[in-house]
Amino acid sequence: MKKKLIFILFFGVINANLFLFAQRDERRRAEFEELKEKRVAFIAKAMDLTANEAKAFWPLDEEMQVKKFELNRQLRRALSEFRGNGREGERAAQKHSEKEYKDAVNLYLKFKADELKLEEEYVTKFAKVISFEKIFLYQQAEQQFARQMLNQRRP
Repeated sequence: MKKKLIFILFFGVINANLFLFAQRDERRRAEFEELKEKRVAFIAKAMDLTANEAKAFWPLDEEMQVKKFELNRQLRRALSEFRGNGREGERAAQKHSEKEYKDAVNLYLKFKADELKLEEEYVTKFAKVISFEKIFLYQQAEQQFARQMLNQRRP
């Protein structure tokens, strides 16, 4: 009987934790979706797209954002692995060789170059559906939105 009770409590705690993690993930997803909606509204207002332009532009922008997100995820993962390799209670700077730092810097530069190539590819795609003036306004609005979001997070 005692083993059954422990077993039930154990799985009850696990289920409660899974439920809490699921709620947190749902909240994070909802916040992310809200942020995406704010971004689109902010940029759309700055660009003043016609209905036809918007219909062609926003799917391309979404494609690009998904690809950028994946690139950044890969970079974060790689840098996290790098940082984790030297921890063990001491500062990572004391555990990595100069060559390892060089490799990490070059990896970062490679990801940034890949991101630039991606942006160049999508500017070409954007130019097929909107003017370069609107592409410029898009780029400016992206920067302004990012700055605005950073300023809101500051205390």
